[in-house]
Amino acid sequence: MDSKTRFPLAGALMIFIGTVHTALGVALFTADDHDMELTFWFTEFGVLAVGFGVAMIALERALGYLPGSVLLALGVVTVSGLAFMPLSGFLTVLLPLGIGTYGWWRARDERIAA
Repeated sequence: MDSKTRFPLAGALMIFIGTVHTALGVALFTADDHDMELTFWFTEFGVLAVGFGVAMIALERALGYLPGSVLLALGVVTVSGLAFMPLSGFLTVLLPLGIGTYGWWRARDERIAA
């Protein structure tokens, strides 16, 4: 596959965040004193973040940027998560969201100039 990006950074960051989140969920589960609900949500959102990151990588490689609809969905999930839990892992998602938005904006400018 001919990739239109050198390295799909936003998607790779989402996979990294999801992997760490899933590892924390598993670590909480194996701890002697664990909260099953907390373990479930850590693991659940970790797996979802990995899946979303894989899809983001495919889009970044195929298009050269993330479409606005994907960024909007990621932004809505991030803002709603931060609204309910301001000091949480949702803060880390601001980084791939910002990188993806920058790539979309740069590609938008190139499309307008062409």
